[in-house]
Amino acid sequence: MTIPLDSIPSLTAAEALELAKAEYGLVGAISALPSERDQNFLISGARAGKFVLKIANLHDAPELLDFQNQAMRRVGTQVADCRVPRVECTLNGLEITRIHNARTGSDHCVRLLDWIDGDVLANSTVRGSVLFESIGACMARVDAALRGFAHPAMRRVLQWDLRRAGMARENAKLLAHARQTHVERLFSLWEQIQWTDLRHGVIHGDANDYNIIAGEGRMLGLLDFGDMVYTATVCDLAIALAYVMLGEREPLPAAAQVIRAYQRCHPLTFAEQQALYPLVLSRLAMSVCYAAHNRARNPDDPYQVVTEAAAWDLLDTLAPVTTEQALELIHAACAAP
Repeated sequence: MTIPLDSIPSLTAAEALELAKAEYGLVGAISALPSERDQNFLISGARAGKFVLKIANLHDAPELLDFQNQAMRRVGTQVADCRVPRVECTLNGLEITRIHNARTGSDHCVRLLDWIDGDVLANSTVRGSVLFESIGACMARVDAALRGFAHPAMRRVLQWDLRRAGMARENAKLLAHARQTHVERLFSLWEQIQWTDLRHGVIHGDANDYNIIAGEGRMLGLLDFGDMVYTATVCDLAIALAYVMLGEREPLPAAAQVIRAYQRCHPLTFAEQQALYPLVLSRLAMSVCYAAHNRARNPDDPYQVVTEAAAWDLLDTLAPVTTEQALELIHAACAAP
């Protein structure tokens, strides 16, 4: 279920700034931010700091956005050392408003979120154990905060849900033969995951290197709750690991530090430990498959393939690692004091 291009909003910066003024009383400088399925603008120089104006995808109903808002509020109140976006109300006191774009003839939901200062993980120059352990601890606390959280919109079909990796697998045919063979091996590991043995709940679902905010050598915040879904809880850690390892000369030791810190705050069951490495590989396989699809249909948008090269480099680095070796590392990290 790929995202139709005509469902993605296409406001100009001037239109977005006019919207921000009319609905929120905001004025200031405006600049576009990258996004896969919606449209985001940074408004700076405005009252009380910086804000992100989010114009939702045509198919994102208010119920889905309320799901995200409630989750952000829950995490924001329960996790003290990891900031998440705060929803700002319109001049009429609404968290979600709807606009009609006369130029395109489409209706879109709109929200305003506060801005979180710091560098995205992809641009962070300070790496090491403090950063990796803080990522593990923060993601564990986020998952703990979401434990038991329920919402009518949580059981949805989402293309990035690791339980639905088969949707990405359909695009493997777009890859060169050798790479197609490579990812098919990874998807075969995904097929063996025993999902009924895993704890399920609502997860953030997209702790990638552009959604993790870092500063002073540690994780400070988590952005973009747009891929939230009810699925196996361990998928949240697997996704974070996949992106933490990007560009690391020694990716597995970095992953072990994340796992160790996560385990201290939100212990993994034995079944989750067993499934973790196949899930990491599945996320990377999904990423390169969707990148191939996105390039084919929208070659002029570099954001759609932003992690493709790094993901292939990581897959090549991990290729000699056996499942048994990875499991040994995971079990050791979970057993560490």
